[in-house]
Amino acid sequence: MSPKKSFSTSRCLACAGLLCILILFFTTTRDGLAQELFRFRYKTGQRFHIEGTVNEEIYLNDTLQQRVRIKNIGNLTVTNVEGERALHEGSFLYYQSMGASDEFVLENEYPTRFYRDIYGHYEIEDQYFMPVVRGVPTFPKTPLRIGDQWQSRASEAHDFRKVFNITNPVTFPASVSYQYLGDIVDGGQRIAQISINYVINYTIRYQQGTLMNSMLPYRVVGYFNQLYYWNLDRGLPHSYRENFDYIFLLSTGDVMEYTGKSQAWLTVEEEIKESDRVLEDIRGRLRQNIPEVEVSRTPQGILINIGEILFEFDSDDLTESADRDLDNIVEVLGDFRGHKVRVIGHTDSTGSEDYNLSLSLRRARRTAEELKNRDTTLRGRITYIGMGESKPVASNSTEEGRKRNRRVEILILND
Repeated sequence: MSPKKSFSTSRCLACAGLLCILILFFTTTRDGLAQELFRFRYKTGQRFHIEGTVNEEIYLNDTLQQRVRIKNIGNLTVTNVEGERALHEGSFLYYQSMGASDEFVLENEYPTRFYRDIYGHYEIEDQYFMPVVRGVPTFPKTPLRIGDQWQSRASEAHDFRKVFNITNPVTFPASVSYQYLGDIVDGGQRIAQISINYVINYTIRYQQGTLMNSMLPYRVVGYFNQLYYWNLDRGLPHSYRENFDYIFLLSTGDVMEYTGKSQAWLTVEEEIKESDRVLEDIRGRLRQNIPEVEVSRTPQGILINIGEILFEFDSDDLTESADRDLDNIVEVLGDFRGHKVRVIGHTDSTGSEDYNLSLSLRRARRTAEELKNRDTTLRGRITYIGMGESKPVASNSTEEGRKRNRRVEILILND
């Protein structure tokens, strides 16, 4: 048995600990040894971009089943600050590589909403799968010297829907140990290093009789070794690296193991400085060839809706005029070479849900490939996803509404 997807959907989203600005206040003890008081400092409107990668191997009874390459991206905004805690809202995106290719396909998007206080503690409702790691790092209320150690409790929430058909997030408690290792200099800036180690040893409880009817994990043991880097000069998290190893005992008597490495970085994100003039310029240039194009501003960036003009009906075959239209689109994207681009395919509700999802993905992939062929600088910057019929912009009860729902969107992401 080999799972379709790693259960560790966002293993590298342990960088949830990188969600917010860390401010370091310096004090001095009587004996002259420097101490630092670690706190998260929040401001309404702060926006964070978290990007991480995972290289993971999956074993069943000590036999390698598959290697998985994952990319995770989080975009979060601090929408409210209440005393010592702040409300974070946004989403996490899960990408997986296609075979040996360097290209990643966007497979899922997870909305999230949670509070985190200045020490790192979480308050999050049960329905949210992300962030995976909650409460790492968590800081003591007292100042720290280099070499100091401390402990805390944390948790991990995992999406087992595709691997084990478990509907809700499964949450494991974790015992975490920290040590402030010291500082290094990187690019002229002083970077603090924190060793973070935590262990999970947990029995999953099910309703009576459940284990008899399904293949389910009932015991999980895991260890995680992280090296966190904090930019002391900027008062910001810098990055982290991690080794991890999970072992699951299954109700069938089998043993599954997930082992690998991950790393992540955080940046404070500035919005694309698009004015109404910029949007109107894009709209005007595209309407020379695509009269019905729609251009709008979203929290994630500039959204270009080109409809279904590139494709033959109910197909991912290009129309005769597609070359001209794609050239027009590439010309516009050339003004945003510093930004990542996402192609999103949509359909109406005619036909089966599975067929519509497949068609939307094939159209998104074809569009992305055609754009990369025309502009090689898009390689590594462009991803695609098919949404099928799940995101209608109009009613599917009329032909006009169905026509509007059959569309390809190009999102120029905030960088």
